[in-house]
Amino acid sequence: MQGKATAMGHPIHPMIIPFPIAFFVGALISDIVSHFSDDAFWPHMSVVLIGFGIIGTLLAALFGYIDYFSITMSDAAKKTATAHMILNLVVLVVFIGAYFVRSNDATSTGGYALTIFGVVVLLVSGALGGQLAYHYRLGVEESGVEHGTIPRN
Repeated sequence: MQGKATAMGHPIHPMIIPFPIAFFVGALISDIVSHFSDDAFWPHMSVVLIGFGIIGTLLAALFGYIDYFSITMSDAAKKTATAHMILNLVVLVVFIGAYFVRSNDATSTGGYALTIFGVVVLLVSGALGGQLAYHYRLGVEESGVEHGTIPRN
């Protein structure tokens, strides 16, 4: 059940998503460190990481959309994929808001709150993405099963 967004037979979306996840979680970690430090580096690092996370999210979304519209899915998988997509759009909007709020004031309480909220929504969306890959097997080439190289459950 692979989509059309592949490189050398591997789905591109799951190859890209670790980057925005790491950037957004890294921003939260920078915020936590900044809470215990007077160094202005950490809040500014958080803003930079959020910016890179937004860029990575847009790129991952492009390939996610291609997969969404090119993979044949069951109704249950489509429902999960739709929820995953909507939550990721929420994450994107929240972090765009955090970026603009924090660009003016890197230590903005509202900006910190948006960052925390964005990471929480990202965790839920990531769980749905994992369900798509591991439960519904989207993006997984099943040819190894026919050849006996992948054990069946």
